[in-house]
Amino acid sequence: MPLPAVRTHALVLPAAALALALAGCTTEEGPKAPAKAVWTPAVKVETMPAKAELPPGETRTYVVGESWVWKTMDGTEDVREVVAVDGPMVSVQVSSGCRYTADISGFGPVTEFSNCTGGGSGTQQAERSGSIFPLAVGNTESWKYSGRSDKGNEWTGERSCEVVGTANVTVPAGSFDTYHVICRQKGARFDFYYSPEVRNSVIHSRAPEGTKKGNSYHYELVRFEPAA
Repeated sequence: MPLPAVRTHALVLPAAALALALAGCTTEEGPKAPAKAVWTPAVKVETMPAKAELPPGETRTYVVGESWVWKTMDGTEDVREVVAVDGPMVSVQVSSGCRYTADISGFGPVTEFSNCTGGGSGTQQAERSGSIFPLAVGNTESWKYSGRSDKGNEWTGERSCEVVGTANVTVPAGSFDTYHVICRQKGARFDFYYSPEVRNSVIHSRAPEGTKKGNSYHYELVRFEPAA
């Protein structure tokens, strides 16, 4: 599941480009195509066609005490242990000291976080539309959210997710046939490769989109450690 994202960045168009768009101006060469959003992946993911037709991707059941070990962009390991499960919500303790609570789908915004993103803490309220599970190509889901940090900062935003295809990917834990899920919110794109075999993403990453601002991360599954 993704790291908590507590800030969004607006896509800002140059004033001249905005004026042309509003006026519907054209040149002698014809209408100008809209500018494409700038997006460079945090790490390029090498994919192959899925080796078999994938079954519908079901959400998994979390067990208190189990851990997921991830490889980060700099080669270090990031360990995430399930510390509480309350209906559709799961709370996770990260080896960095961050703790967060989120929907078990792993694609939506977190609802509570502490000691995350530079030591910050806070809460978010999220309202979901649609249903992406069971995963199938073309399924969509979206959220509207608002939040407040312990320092008094407030924000609102929207996130939309879509299952765009299938792919076989190789990570330290092995090779997996996966559903590729892309989620977008202002200034950011999140990519997930979700394996029905392990009922979790084996790759999840974030990179700025439409802006040069914003942090990037990339995680690949190393191993799963069941609860003792």
